[in-house]
Amino acid sequence: MSEVLSQNEIDSLLQALEAGELSAEQIKNEEEEKKIKPYDFARPSKFSKDQLRTLEMVHENFARGVSNYLSGRMRTFVDITNASIDQITYNEFIHSITPPTFLGVFTAQELSGNAIIEINLKVVFAMIDRLLGGIGGVYQKFRSLTDIESSLIRNELVRILSTLKEAWSSIYDFSPELVAVENNPQFVQIVPPNEMVVMVTLDLRVGEVDGFMNLCWPSSILESFSSKLYAESYFKEENQTITDDTRTRMKELLKDSPVNISVVIGKNHITLRDLLNIEVGDVIMLKRHVGEAIDLYVNDRLKFKCIPGTHKGFNSVEIVGPSEAIRDGE
Repeated sequence: MSEVLSQNEIDSLLQALEAGELSAEQIKNEEEEKKIKPYDFARPSKFSKDQLRTLEMVHENFARGVSNYLSGRMRTFVDITNASIDQITYNEFIHSITPPTFLGVFTAQELSGNAIIEINLKVVFAMIDRLLGGIGGVYQKFRSLTDIESSLIRNELVRILSTLKEAWSSIYDFSPELVAVENNPQFVQIVPPNEMVVMVTLDLRVGEVDGFMNLCWPSSILESFSSKLYAESYFKEENQTITDDTRTRMKELLKDSPVNISVVIGKNHITLRDLLNIEVGDVIMLKRHVGEAIDLYVNDRLKFKCIPGTHKGFNSVEIVGPSEAIRDGE
């Protein structure tokens, strides 16, 4: 994509041309020089911009899923945003991490190797504090996690990896399993130092504490299904179908959702004068016959026909069928 010049830059070029300080031939030569881009053979780009964009969309879904889970789990607002996605060597990734930290190594039977998820210790200690009933404040002194603390975050990481599976399901279906947890990145060597990896950095905010989460995907893993890392595959209709497990889970979550049920015995229109003159003993005619089924609304939507009555001393209604079936005489 060509670079767009500002109005000031355009005016400067025109003035230089008019003054003879710059010729059209020089401008042409500069344009040809700009077309030549340096290429680092030590850091080859393994994936195209389209593939990186697909990875970005996958991890945007992952960020939303983890944000929803942690918000309920931590009982506070958790915000996760997609910050950046880069292609670097594994050695550069390891040296970009300041120990101590929290590193989770995970794999899957469907993957050809291990990957890494890292959570900043500032956020980790805030999460532990919230899990143990605290306010989740900023921890001033960082240290390696104790066995109990590591066990707590390990359990949360397992749930986070299940969210990662759902985010990837439209591209490549795999079931991640946590292999190991480390505090020192120098002890984690999943690929050769010079192998290219894709590092996804997510900004993570738990309450008032800001931090980050990194995911390291070795190129050897992603290349095994690189043909699917395109927007066409991501938006395919067949990949968007709901699985039976997802449908069952949605039904279980919806079972506890409260709904408002109301019954309308009948309706009519009267004048405001008649309404103001209503007294005890007056009779209002309704547009419904005695014994005729009445309407039952669920969240203000007509759903059923029912018959009023009593049950164990309470006013009640008996549902006799869906509203459409009764209305059509079925």
